[in-house]
Amino acid sequence: MSEKEAASPELKPSRLKRLLVRLAVIMAMVGAVSGLAGYLFADNLRHQEGLHDEAVLVTLDLGDGRYSIKHKLFSAGVISHPLHLDIAAFMEWGGFRPLAGEYRVPPKASLAEIIALFNSGKTYQRRLTIIEGWRGYEVMQAINTAEGLGSVILRPPEEGSVFPDTYYYTKGMDRRELLARMQAKMAFELAQIWAERQADLPYKTPQDLLIMASIIEKETGLASERALVAGVFVNRLRKKMRLQSDPTVAYGLGLDGDLPVTLSKDDLNNAHRWNTYRLTGLPAGPIANPGAEALIAAAHPQETKYLYFVADGKGGHNFAKTLDAHNRNVRIYRKSLSQAE
Repeated sequence: MSEKEAASPELKPSRLKRLLVRLAVIMAMVGAVSGLAGYLFADNLRHQEGLHDEAVLVTLDLGDGRYSIKHKLFSAGVISHPLHLDIAAFMEWGGFRPLAGEYRVPPKASLAEIIALFNSGKTYQRRLTIIEGWRGYEVMQAINTAEGLGSVILRPPEEGSVFPDTYYYTKGMDRRELLARMQAKMAFELAQIWAERQADLPYKTPQDLLIMASIIEKETGLASERALVAGVFVNRLRKKMRLQSDPTVAYGLGLDGDLPVTLSKDDLNNAHRWNTYRLTGLPAGPIANPGAEALIAAAHPQETKYLYFVADGKGGHNFAKTLDAHNRNVRIYRKSLSQAE
């Protein structure tokens, strides 16, 4: 072989093959490193804290795709770029299958947590509290002004038909459906309490018990007094005495508006169907929506010999067995009012 031939740069087949193998290994390593770096970046993106410091409500409408959802999250300030959801969704082993509804995204929630939330279908539960002693008109107002409900309640529900409680609902629920739930709960609770009532009460029907409970609810706000007030009214019914309950008078006078704060002699003589100063027995119907404690008190009145009670000026009442004792309590109450002026 000549010196010229020996200096030729041509590679032997075996050497070229080794070089290609090395090159392929290097390329594979570069690809693996790049892939690992990409995976770590995407995984970090999925689990890093969100931008939002407070909970955010996000509504996914029926038919919303990933494009709509990522822009909703971006507009709400939850993610810094819409593409981040695409990356996180691609990394999700279980897939991204969001269900329609309103969701409460917790503060600082990561994309992994948000995707799991949307996939779970655990929508945000709004709530509405009906207060014991509210009239049907007040219940109607509360439902009609509650956010996130559809339709409208056109007239107050039947007095006493709603059970005071906290009710949960999801965005878009029909107001009539929510009201129906409230009324169904009252029907259930009343039936159960009626079935477990004390024997020999002067009530003929569950409606009678409901009426009594509504009067008890409006007469006292003290849980410790409810059964005793019930006992006084039951005693008066048994003796055919008029109940003479001020809240029944006020109810009849305030059917079309606000209840009067004070009652005059003319008010007490007003011959409406709820005025228990004028009629004997229970009034025409409930005067409010009583809560569970008032219903139970009506069904289980405290045994007592009291026939009268009057406010004591301190949030409670003074009770009496005789009219003379009651009149004395009334004078004490009126004196306390005059001294407070």
